[in-house]
Amino acid sequence: MPDSLNGHVPAHESWRYILRVMEDETILFKTKLAHILSDNFERSHLRHLEVFQQRFLKMDEQISLLRHEVRDLQEAMLCSNEQTTRPASATILQKMLTEKMDRIQSSFDILASDFQLYLKEHFPSN
Repeated sequence: MPDSLNGHVPAHESWRYILRVMEDETILFKTKLAHILSDNFERSHLRHLEVFQQRFLKMDEQISLLRHEVRDLQEAMLCSNEQTTRPASATILQKMLTEKMDRIQSSFDILASDFQLYLKEHFPSN
C-alpha cells in the first residue's frame, strides 16, 4: 500500500507486520515451553520455565496494547488525509509509537535470545 507522500509503505503497515511476526514467534515459544512442561523434565528447571512463561505473557500484553495504538494511529492518519493539514496529535502519536516499537522489538529480541539459549543449554533436543 503506497503512501501518497513518498511511495513507501506507511509505518503503521510495517508495524502491524512486525507485531504479527513477534506474536507468531511468541506462540511458537509458548508451544515449545508447553511441550517441555508436558514431558518429564528436571524440576530444578521449573522456576526458570515459569519466568519464561511470565515473560511470554507480558510480551503478549505489550503486543496487544501496541496493536491497538497502531490502529488508533491509522485512524488518525485516515482522518488527517481528509483534512489539508496533519493534526499535531497524529504526529505526536506516531513519534511515541516509533519509540514503543523500538523498545518492544528490543525486548522481544532479548526474550527470544534468552529462551533459545536456555533451550540450547538445558534441552538440546528441543
